[in-house]
This record gives sequence, structure tokens and C-alpha cells, in this order.
Amino acid sequence: MDFARAFPAATTLSVPRELLADIRDARVAKLLAGDIDEAEYESDMRAARLSAYRQLADDGLYEPHAIPADFAHGSVLVSTAIVLGLVGGSSSHVSLRAELDLEAPAGLAGSAAPAAGPVRPGRLFDLRAEAHDEEGIDVRPVLAGPASVIRAFAPGIADDAAGQEWVDVLASAYSEVLRLLAADGTVWVQIDERFGEPGEPGDAVGQLAGRVWEIIANLEVDAARPRIFAVGTPQGTAVEAVLVETAEAAEQCGDAKAVLNLGDDPEAATAALISVGAQFRTAVAGTAEEARAAVLRLVMG
Repeated sequence: MDFARAFPAATTLSVPRELLADIRDARVAKLLAGDIDEAEYESDMRAARLSAYRQLADDGLYEPHAIPADFAHGSVLVSTAIVLGLVGGSSSHVSLRAELDLEAPAGLAGSAAPAAGPVRPGRLFDLRAEAHDEEGIDVRPVLAGPASVIRAFAPGIADDAAGQEWVDVLASAYSEVLRLLAADGTVWVQIDERFGEPGEPGDAVGQLAGRVWEIIANLEVDAARPRIFAVGTPQGTAVEAVLVETAEAAEQCGDAKAVLNLGDDPEAATAALISVGAQFRTAVAGTAEEARAAVLRLVMG
């Protein structure tokens, strides 16, 4: 077995908000009051992020790739749009825009696919380097998946010519980002995905996203790329996440609500996830806080 590429025995879905809430709330209040500027806000959030990494590592998530590099789906979604070259903007302000729930990036609205620019995975490199250099922790980069990007910025899109344009743009951008991440030494990449309601009629997003992954797989048959760790979430349910090994497998997890109901019983949750195809020694479902608590129970005793 290639242990450098093995997935950790325990993980969490995102850096739990409980580790960041106090500093975030205090700094947002100061920012809105004009007491600090955006650069100071970002500096403080960087310190909070590193502190959260260290706390998770001290709590038992010490293996390489056990800790995801980013926080919540909202910040990951905006960051991904920038990383994929779909929209301009400074990656240094990604956290701020997402944390304050500002409007979606200009240029990503309606069904027309954006004219993608060069991909900019620098922020992903920076987060990895920051955690490794400052805390000695190997985190895994996080990207929002194509279904999430399409659903957020092209709501109501159909599986037609416009939908295929989105497929082509996203397949090219994701493939290039994954290639660059592999060249930078990345082993695992987390894909944070939001799907439609199970069985939702007339929703083309799942089909479009599936074709994105099909194209990527065909493009990269012989190419080195990181392994994919997918977090698939049925949109509009109380489920925070279900852990599976691939984006394709995420679409097959129709029993997500039942899995969430087992969130306070990590052993049962793990068994349920394995029964629907999760390929991990340890897997956890629930909110970020529930996931962290369950992971710690599994790791610590």
C-alpha cells in the first residue's frame, strides 16, 4: 500500500465554526465599525485558521490530509469560482466576501457560461504551504464541485446547448487545476458538493455535473492527479455531508437523512456509510460540529 496516498483513519468535513466563531464575530464587528480594514481582518482570520488546524491536530486529527483547508461551503464556493478562473477578484478577499454573505461574484449569473480565464490555484497552494510551514500540518485543499457551481450561478439551467457550454468550461478548468495541484505535490483534494433534492424532477444539474467528471476522467486516463475525496450533500435537507470516495458515488447515497439520524452514534454512522459505498476506515455524517465530535470519540476512545 502507498501509505503516502492512504486516506487518514479519521477526518472531519470542514474546520468547525465553533473553533472560529469568537474571533470571526469580534473581527466582523470591528470591520463593520471601521475599526479594522480588510487586510487586518484577513490577517486575524489567518491566525484563527492556523489555530483551528492546531486544535484539530491536537484533538487527534494528526494524520496527513485529515484536516480540510477551508471552512464552510459558502467560502469554498466563492474561492472555487476564482480558482477556476470563472470570475476576477483577489483571492485574499475570498474569506471576507463569503463570511459577510456578500452577493455572488459579478459575471456568474444566468445560464450563459462565463468566458473562463486562466485558472488561479494559488490560494490552494498558499493554504497548504501556510499550514505546513507554520504548523507542520498537511491539509487537503477543498474545491466546490461542478454541481454546486452550476446550481449557485446558473439556477434553473437546462441540459441543452447552454448547459453543455458550462460542462465544457468547468471540465477544462477543473482538469487544469487538478493537474497543477498534482504537480505541486497535492495527494488528496476534497470536493464539497451540493446536489438537488433526491428525486427532484426536471433538475439537470446532476446530469451536467456528471458529464464534467466523465470528461475529466477521459482527459486524465494517463495523467497524474490528486485523489478525489467527495463530500456530497442533498440540497435542501438537514444533512451536512455524507462521505464517499468519488463524486460519482456521492450521487448514489440516497439514504442521507437516515445516515444523519445516526450522527450521535459514530459506529452506526460508519456502518451505514459503508453500506452505501463509503470506502473509509472511519467515516462520519452530520453537521460540522457533530462530525467533529463523532470523529473525536472514534479517535480518542
